[in-house]
Amino acid sequence: MTTVVRRLAEIAADIRIDTLPSDVIDEAKRRLLDSLGSGLGGFHAEPSQIARGLAEDLGGNPEATIWGSPHRTSCERATLANATMLRYLDFMDSHAGSDPCHPCFNIPPCLAVAERVDASGRDLIAAFVAGYEIQIRFQDSCRVGPRGWASSTYLEFSVPLAVGKLLGLDLDQMTHAAAISACHSNTLYALCDGEIPACKSSADGMTAATGIVAALLAKRGLDGPLDVIEGKAGFVNAVAHSLDVDRLLAPATELRVMEVNTKWFNTVRIGQTAVTGVFAIFEANGLGWRDIESLVIHLPTGEHSSHVGVWDGESRLRPKNRDSANHSPIFSVAVAAVDGALGPEQYADGRLVDQDVLGLVDRIRLAPDTQLDPHWPEASVTRIELTTKDGRHFEETTLYPPGHSRNRVS
Repeated sequence: MTTVVRRLAEIAADIRIDTLPSDVIDEAKRRLLDSLGSGLGGFHAEPSQIARGLAEDLGGNPEATIWGSPHRTSCERATLANATMLRYLDFMDSHAGSDPCHPCFNIPPCLAVAERVDASGRDLIAAFVAGYEIQIRFQDSCRVGPRGWASSTYLEFSVPLAVGKLLGLDLDQMTHAAAISACHSNTLYALCDGEIPACKSSADGMTAATGIVAALLAKRGLDGPLDVIEGKAGFVNAVAHSLDVDRLLAPATELRVMEVNTKWFNTVRIGQTAVTGVFAIFEANGLGWRDIESLVIHLPTGEHSSHVGVWDGESRLRPKNRDSANHSPIFSVAVAAVDGALGPEQYADGRLVDQDVLGLVDRIRLAPDTQLDPHWPEASVTRIELTTKDGRHFEETTLYPPGHSRNRVS
């Protein structure tokens, strides 16, 4: 019997550069450049320095580059260091869905393994396009967040299949690579709950590095449980609870890399649309943050129910670190309104205690809105309701912020 993980291996194997449309290849190059830029932006961050220093201490075969550094190390250690850099500023790409998904984390392992085997750029593109495809299919077919797992978990399938293409694995070996990886790489949502720890920056890199190791082990003949997804103790029962297998394995009408969003602001997806909406109200009506008496961020009910008590909890309203701050749509809107911009500088330590920002935080709240539900999760839609101190009332609904796949930027 053909198992689900075997079918996934076949889907990944069928993605070949000579059959990719030109627009997919162009978008893949954009994804690569966006990821490199985001990674280099996070180069000096403390988690990046820690991961880089560990890679240098451990040594390893000098086969893969640590981005921005003359140091080379083993492919899985380079992946951990590079993915940590990529994650830090929260500018990495995303895909819309009920669980968050950042498929760019297929790029660091593919780049590292491509260096190891001296692969061509054409092979590299086909590999990480396959990784994007598999990861996004899982995001669309199940939800692991409500079960206590972070969406980094989806990389346990996409990375070994993506790098398996570069390593020249046959279908049996690719199948076992994904099975081995899935047994060892589930990521707890504890990384995202409450005050966010610095190790969140390393979560995707840890999973991706394990995916590489799994592929290398499979190449040497190690096997894994072939019913790792649908089996009694497999992914569905132990992690996801339910899985739409038909959707997961559906024929590809358009490769999913074309649906990926570039982050215009380095905050959560709802923060993207909320900040865009506030700026639109300011510009159209000549307003500024000092005019605000109250501001309500209306969310789809699914988004609100998933994050009630988290996004408006104390750790996000009075964040103690930049990760908690940029994962707070309320804080992000407040600091963006006060500063007239939203980027890495807005999450610096001094901004976390600024009294103008915190005073505005106290005048902002989240609210569910059933009228927005038809657009979710394809669009991280918000409706901003702003009341001024002199009693005027303004509203702005934003479906697609700049950088969304339906509102592309140059």
